[in-house]
Amino acid sequence: MNMIMEREQAVTETVAAVRRIESEQGVTTASLDAIRAALISLGDRRELFPNEDFTPRDAENGQLYTLSQDEDCRFALYLNSSACNLETPPHDHTTWAVVVGISGGELNRFYRRTDDGSVAGKGEVEQFDSFNIIAGTGITMMPTDIHSIHQTGPSLNLHLHMYGRALTELTNRVQYDKDAGTYKVYPPTPST
Repeated sequence: MNMIMEREQAVTETVAAVRRIESEQGVTTASLDAIRAALISLGDRRELFPNEDFTPRDAENGQLYTLSQDEDCRFALYLNSSACNLETPPHDHTTWAVVVGISGGELNRFYRRTDDGSVAGKGEVEQFDSFNIIAGTGITMMPTDIHSIHQTGPSLNLHLHMYGRALTELTNRVQYDKDAGTYKVYPPTPST
């Protein structure tokens, strides 16, 4: 079996395991921990994700490669590849998410909302934790968890991102402007 077929089989088996975990356990901290363990096992098979197969075409923004996505847009697995300085504003996903490292580092900062949510467009957040995802480690997030991503180049960063729903379908995600104390809904990620 060639490496591409081996990768496709490993991805298929991992996503099937993720479906089983969610079906049997629902979306809980424990189930997301089990999903993270399955994705770490996939990411540990570094030979399936050679740099030359996942070099970003967009050197300034990195690249999101779709590895698997159900027809109903559930259970979407992506490989995020970047070799640049990349930062996102604090944001939520409106679905569960698990991110694990293959190579490089992805610093995730975690926030809590500090306002009461009563004023449209106002959204104050404060950072309360951070975690640098490297090979063999990962994070889990519930649908309302807020985080930001920070990567530095020039080495290639490869990370698996798994979501309960495809990024193209997430129409109500919120991103926060920490300095201004505001938020806005931003459009779904285009197809990759």
